[in-house]
Amino acid sequence: MKIYQFFLLFLLLNFPGLSKGQYYRGDQGVLLGINAGYFYPTGDMGKILKNGIGGNISVKYLLNDVLGIGFESGYYTFKSKLNLENTHTDQEYKCHLTPVLLEASFYFPTWNRTTLPYLGLQFGGYLTQIKVSQKESSYSYSSELSKNLFLFSPGAGLHGGVLFQLATDRWWMDMRIRADYVPKIEDKYELDEYTQGNIGFNKMLNIGGNIGILYKF
Repeated sequence: MKIYQFFLLFLLLNFPGLSKGQYYRGDQGVLLGINAGYFYPTGDMGKILKNGIGGNISVKYLLNDVLGIGFESGYYTFKSKLNLENTHTDQEYKCHLTPVLLEASFYFPTWNRTTLPYLGLQFGGYLTQIKVSQKESSYSYSSELSKNLFLFSPGAGLHGGVLFQLATDRWWMDMRIRADYVPKIEDKYELDEYTQGNIGFNKMLNIGGNIGILYKF
């Protein structure tokens, strides 16, 4: 199912709540949040790396009843799906992803103030840290090389979710789905002065979700 189909389904499921009940009106304020996250890598990245887990922190300012802008940053870790092996070489990747993003969200006004669906977008930079380890062995010698790569690439994405009010209007649960796209990543590297390599992917499309707690000031 394509990304836009997820958001279309989301709108259809929440549309009935937009047409009846008491109209939601929120106050201006700041939402401070922390959440756990999950990323499913697709394409060439998904062939090499397992699903990523981590989390985000976020700060968002509510401009009015329906619009909020803010900042989020997170940390996700991926492990190799498999070792790339041949007779003499064993190569392994470990990957960490740190998104540093600005985001804007549109909150659909509902008649029930305890739930608040939203859609939005995020854009900024994605810092990808990759550790490449390579072992070579034969009957006469063995060697081990490793290198840490730090790749900073611009990207953007879409998100959609629902806020659920908890005990008071200060505390909210946030559940969202998201897609993050980085169109260009530098994929070539030099392991040493004699050895060149390729990380195996030159772009990124991660589909995932977050669940966490927000506090409203």
